[in-house]
Amino acid sequence: MALFEKKNCSVCGAKIGLLGGHKLSDGNLCKDCAKKLSPWFTDIKSASVESIQAQLADREENKNRLAAFQTTKCFGEYGSIVIDENARVFAAIDDSATSLFGERKEITDISQIIDRNPDVIRFDQVTDVDIDIVQTQREEKQTVNGQQVSYNPKHILYMYIFYAVIKVDHPYISTIRVQLNNDAVQIPNEGERLRNKIGLRLAEYLLDLPIRDVRKTEKIYNNNSLKDVLLRNPYAMPDYSYGFKCSLRNREGIQRYGYYLLMTQEILETVRQMKAAPAPASAPGVPIQAPFPYADPAYGVLDLELACTVSGECALGDDYIKTIAQTALLRELQTLAAEGRSYRDLSAEAPRLRQALETAFSSVQIRLIDFSDLRIEPGENGRKKIELMEQRNAVAAMSPEEMAKKMEEVQKQAAAALAKSGAEAEKPAESVPKFCPNCGTPTNGAKFCSSCGAKL
Repeated sequence: MALFEKKNCSVCGAKIGLLGGHKLSDGNLCKDCAKKLSPWFTDIKSASVESIQAQLADREENKNRLAAFQTTKCFGEYGSIVIDENARVFAAIDDSATSLFGERKEITDISQIIDRNPDVIRFDQVTDVDIDIVQTQREEKQTVNGQQVSYNPKHILYMYIFYAVIKVDHPYISTIRVQLNNDAVQIPNEGERLRNKIGLRLAEYLLDLPIRDVRKTEKIYNNNSLKDVLLRNPYAMPDYSYGFKCSLRNREGIQRYGYYLLMTQEILETVRQMKAAPAPASAPGVPIQAPFPYADPAYGVLDLELACTVSGECALGDDYIKTIAQTALLRELQTLAAEGRSYRDLSAEAPRLRQALETAFSSVQIRLIDFSDLRIEPGENGRKKIELMEQRNAVAAMSPEEMAKKMEEVQKQAAAALAKSGAEAEKPAESVPKFCPNCGTPTNGAKFCSSCGAKL
């Protein structure tokens, strides 16, 4: 293999630059195709071309799932988790920044990130959910005689980043890790531990939470980590306890820590409740069968038949759903005909037909639940017309030599048939005796005697 051998994308066929693209287990992937993959997909090197093609197809179908998404809850400031409790699904993005150096926007609805095509994950695909709080720290020093020296006791600034970690059973995603807070929560340690009632009352005021009896948390006071303390007992925060002074300087940090801690607890509770809750009964499907004329660019007007199943949430009944769906689908099929699409390609336009359904349904306040079993095939008259035109096209495409050979074969077949019919016509008829050899009665040309019934 040459060192600088040119490569092509095994998915789209585009050329890949010398330092561009990704290596697959059995091929190559260009940057443009890689950008279309899920941001939570990390194992590109082990992926096959077939699995990448399947993922890209699912990513296109994911746009339809996003169109039906209805936000009920949203979490996070840096990344975001958006939940649709009614459909029991969620989506997540790793960074809500509008640009590389732009400000992050507050995400409150799926419509704000729908252009990112975040993967819609079902709650029944979640295998585990946890919160990871990453703690870092640095020592703050004072300047004495022009030099940086430690405080006594030391002043330590603790910083905390909160992550929601969701593990899923998904065809190409294993773990979703979302950073929840934009800026790290900062809480300084600037004093020795002190436990007293005044500190308890101050912590209660700052956190707006009831403080437990300090005697019941005696063992926890020996822990130096605020992360471990709040995870074990988030209500115990007396003044100077664990070395964290409840002063104006760290009041905001303590409150922010409590805010994110409650957020993570709500995420855990929401996911666990949705996994444990029984799935809502799905709406029954409405079968649709409709003949329609279609202007095909190759065969002219064909009689086609549409068949599919549609289900939606509507109080007006199945007949209303059927009418709206059938009208929307046939209108979109006529648009496809105007674009010069072959009748053979119509079944592959399921995503576009689904989008037309969702648009028509949303205009009359119907929520599309399912669109399946799509079939678009020629009817009996359409099949006959296609067969006849294909025969004519096959003849028209023959060269003079092929035409002469075909005519010669036809003439041979006609001559053989004529010879066979002539031979049968010249075959002498069996003679019948004038008198019955059994009883002597005169015969009348029949095969059996009219008197005794003997065979002649």
